[in-house]
Amino acid sequence: MTHRSRRRLIAALGTAPLGLPAALGLPTLALAQPKPLTIILTVPPGTSSDTLARTLGDRLRARLDRPVVVESKSGAGGLMAVQHLRQLDADGSALMMAPNSSVSLLPLLMSRATFDMEKDLLPIVDCAMAPMAFTVHPASGVASMAEYFETVKKDSKRGSIGVPSPVSQSSLVIYQLGQQLKLPLQSVAYRGGAPLLTDLLGQQIPASGSILPDYLELHRAGKLKVLGHASEARSPLAPEIPTFAEAGYPGYVAETFFGLYGKAGMPAALAAEYAAIVTEALASAPVTELLHKMGLVPRGGTPEQFMKKLQANRDRWGPVIRETGMKMDG
Repeated sequence: MTHRSRRRLIAALGTAPLGLPAALGLPTLALAQPKPLTIILTVPPGTSSDTLARTLGDRLRARLDRPVVVESKSGAGGLMAVQHLRQLDADGSALMMAPNSSVSLLPLLMSRATFDMEKDLLPIVDCAMAPMAFTVHPASGVASMAEYFETVKKDSKRGSIGVPSPVSQSSLVIYQLGQQLKLPLQSVAYRGGAPLLTDLLGQQIPASGSILPDYLELHRAGKLKVLGHASEARSPLAPEIPTFAEAGYPGYVAETFFGLYGKAGMPAALAAEYAAIVTEALASAPVTELLHKMGLVPRGGTPEQFMKKLQANRDRWGPVIRETGMKMDG
């Protein structure tokens, strides 16, 4: 097939139903592209995002019969990965695995936004969710969120709460709790969950607000104590941990959702094909079991559903960001 013929095929299939190419015995859009598929991470290797990307990458490789490579472009709250993706072709050969904070919130936290979620990126599929968890060291003797806040009343230094990134819903929750309770709660931003975890285990920081997967195994082992998590309902992965509302602080829902994104301008039919493959993988027993062990809840869906979710996330936290005056680069 000539290059011109291939382009005509892709254009013709762009408005076709997802299963039509296979039904006609034609190659899928993904197979029509010779490049390996690269998944770019916003964080260093060895994280939950890395494991999730490699797991889904294996399914994409098998379904598309196409090489899949995972590489990290970490830094600046995800900005390094976003900018790298923007420099690549919009042919769907490069995707980004990122938390919602790096896409829907990051532009709001910059003095001068260097990208626009809707103009520069194409959300493809919501992959997995993890709620914010409020965690302390067992040696603190604190058994509930209320007890922790009582210790802050007695000693303001106890109000320092570690967060894994300056671009963090956790920081916004901590700000709102401080305002509500009239307590000197202060976010302390780390460069990732690993150094924060190290300091929490070493009792160098009184408490932490990060995603539940960072602490679930250590909580189960009794090495850390998760006092609550910011979900609407208790997690089936840790039913003994109360929600913020059950702990006495209603109205706080802060869930990090990890998703796949392409560069704006990539074929919509290709994005839908990727989303369908990933959604099918997330519903499979082996992938679901792996994610549950990690403390992640599998999601899935269409690009349109994912965009609406990101817009709602931006609308939810935008006013809080403006109220705080918080700036990642300020």
